[in-house]
Amino acid sequence: MQFINNYRGIAILLIMLIHAIGTIDNDDSAILFGIGLLLENSTVLFVVVAGYLFSALSANFDYLEFLKHKFKVIIVPYFFVSLPAILIYMTGLKSTHFWIDMDWFRSLNLAYQYLYLMASGSHLVTLWFIPMIIPFYLLSPVIIYIKNKCLLEAFFIVSLVPALWFGRPYFSENNLIWSVYFLPAYLLGMVLWLRPRIYEVLVEYSSYILVGYIVVYLSNSWFSAFSSSVDLLWKMSLSVILIACCKRHLSKRNRWLNMFAHLSFYLFFVHGYFIGVIRILYKHFNTEVSGIIAASASFSITILLSLLSFVIIKLILKEKSKMFVGL
Repeated sequence: MQFINNYRGIAILLIMLIHAIGTIDNDDSAILFGIGLLLENSTVLFVVVAGYLFSALSANFDYLEFLKHKFKVIIVPYFFVSLPAILIYMTGLKSTHFWIDMDWFRSLNLAYQYLYLMASGSHLVTLWFIPMIIPFYLLSPVIIYIKNKCLLEAFFIVSLVPALWFGRPYFSENNLIWSVYFLPAYLLGMVLWLRPRIYEVLVEYSSYILVGYIVVYLSNSWFSAFSSSVDLLWKMSLSVILIACCKRHLSKRNRWLNMFAHLSFYLFFVHGYFIGVIRILYKHFNTEVSGIIAASASFSITILLSLLSFVIIKLILKEKSKMFVGL
């Protein structure tokens, strides 16, 4: 399954890249505009691999052990990683928010403020993912039951109906809709584990198929971006193509992709902080940056600071770091 590990490393890098591009003005760069279109909603790629790995590791499924493991490596780190962002809002250091009515937010007592932020994941650009995926963990016995009854493919098709109907929520007010939207991607990952032939038939010509995907996607979305519902179908298709490409070209262990795959959840957690820092610095110095060089700089800085933060945490906390960051 090394190719899946390499795919996971690529998925987290693409997510960090699209967020890094978001720190700059890319209106004058056709290349960055195209990359932005291609990678918008790329969290779908990450959710697909989560479903794939869940299916692969569910042979001897123990619900309580599964929840205990997720609590240790996902939920507990979520509490610790959230602290700086939550304190920034609760102390008033940050008085604006992308979509929260801050007058309403400040009218809440501190306990409700904390609970609201933790339940919505709205305190950092990337942390909505945790409240979104928790229902998948809680409902895992139901999903396993459906899988064991050979109904997974049918359930996947049925799950598309509400996902396409509601689309991806623009804000984090209703995490249940987030879960509904991403459930088909999670189930697709599970289906790909059960039916590897789906991507294996693409392996030989996967590079050409990927190029074709890019051309067709951009030609159809350049002047009018796809709705989130339609884009879900496109990104799930992209995930299948990328898995086939990894099977074809990245079937062996790649040291760098393996590292990013191993750190993928940590990187997903923390890189939002550094994206925020870069935005603040650009705004503070009244610097309007644009172009591929600026995007590359933002991307590189985000990666370096994220990795450096992990190294510092490991050096300071050593084995205790598992409690704080899950690794």
